[in-house]
Amino acid sequence: MRRLLPVACLLFALPVLAAETGAVERLLAENQCRDCDLREADLAGANLKDAYLTYAVFDGADLTGADMSDTFMPFVRFEGADMTGIIFDGANARQAILTGATLRGASLKAAALPQASLTEADLTEADLTSAVLSGANLGRANLTGAVLRGADLSGAVLSGADLTDADLTDAAMRAAGLKDVTFCRTIMPDASTRSDGCP
Repeated sequence: MRRLLPVACLLFALPVLAAETGAVERLLAENQCRDCDLREADLAGANLKDAYLTYAVFDGADLTGADMSDTFMPFVRFEGADMTGIIFDGANARQAILTGATLRGASLKAAALPQASLTEADLTEADLTSAVLSGANLGRANLTGAVLRGADLSGAVLSGADLTDADLTDAAMRAAGLKDVTFCRTIMPDASTRSDGCP
């Protein structure tokens, strides 16, 4: 009986793998996948423009270079996902969870991310021009070189975030939490430069 145990475990695991594969295929074929479990999925370079993805889970997924512009995905999860170079322009990701996600060089122009969680996310050189981040949590996020021109950061939490070389020209920051934020060559909303946090 002991020798059969590994085989039994494998058989029980197969349906899980099939379900994950089916979710990816359905998403690519139908451009929608509500409540789908897409954890660890390989969607690098995928065209998901205008997709409907409410409550989908992309934790740990590879979305490098994918196009998710104008996608409707409130409450979606991207925890720990690799989203390097992703196109997120105009996406509706209200209350999305992007904790620890990598968004280096990503384009999030006019993206709607109110009350989203971007704690410890890597947004190095990301373009968040006119993005809505009101009430979002960007605590300890890396925003080095990020462009946040005209972004709405009202009530956002930026505690411990790194804003070195970031551009906040015309950004709305009313009631934003700025405790322990690193300001170094940072262009502020009034176009002044703040560098009191430089090493």
